[in-house]
Amino acid sequence: MAMTEYSKNDNEAGSFYRLPKSLFEDPGLCEMSVGAKALYMILLDRRCLSVKNGKDWIGDHGGVYVYFTIEEMMKLLHYGNKKINETLKELEDHDLIFREHMGLGRPNRIYVNDILSPFDPGWKPKNIKNGGTKHE
Repeated sequence: MAMTEYSKNDNEAGSFYRLPKSLFEDPGLCEMSVGAKALYMILLDRRCLSVKNGKDWIGDHGGVYVYFTIEEMMKLLHYGNKKINETLKELEDHDLIFREHMGLGRPNRIYVNDILSPFDPGWKPKNIKNGGTKHE
């Protein structure tokens, strides 16, 4: 298999994922699987693109969300459906993402906690963050 050639422009164009040190140093996050850390980096990258692209990606509850289907995750990470769902659950258990189910046949909105930001209070939908219900 041939290696993909990269140029200096690839680095300047942002064609890389950020790897937060806290994923390895924070006692609450360091036990996460490498797969969960990789998926989090990808989701964080998509979140940054959503922020850059404006208010179209802000949910009714005020948080920034991304769309990333299970199929896209499976293709990118070379995981099966079961492994992707286990990995997403792991990220939810560590309070790094929140999935808002949009209904049958529609992709979930995924809210991503930006642990690189020193203060990211609006990452999670307000109704969940405050322990309320969707009908508040």
